[in-house]
Amino acid sequence: MDAEIKSLEYLLREINHKMNLVTRNYLNNKNITMSRFWVLNKLHTDEPITMKQLQAQLVLSSSTLTGLIDNLVNDDLVSRWRDTKDRRLVYLKLTDKGHKLLNDILEYRSSILKEVIDKGAKEIDLKLLNENLEILLKMSNEIIDI
Repeated sequence: MDAEIKSLEYLLREINHKMNLVTRNYLNNKNITMSRFWVLNKLHTDEPITMKQLQAQLVLSSSTLTGLIDNLVNDDLVSRWRDTKDRRLVYLKLTDKGHKLLNDILEYRSSILKEVIDKGAKEIDLKLLNENLEILLKMSNEIIDI
């Protein structure tokens, strides 16, 4: 079992690494950094979200995140506003332009993954793979509290 766990960790890490390399090349053509992509992707998943929540989830310093958000706001990819009752709270969400860009990036990533899976379609039960990964994600969310 330990060898299988180590193998699974290695395989997930390698697949993630390759997808990040492909994504980075795609993002370079759009003048977007991986850090900006991570912010856009997290906002897409959890919007609206406060700066503090985003900082905790991405494990970034407040100064780093503020710089990223400033640039994304200037590029009209993210909107930012303060809570009317508690001015300390700063909320963020994607703009329409931000949603479009992120959807383009995610579509590209999906197309790469589809190409990889299509090559080995006879060997992979995609439905079973998705079900197993969903179980792993659910269990990791229950065990790992971030």
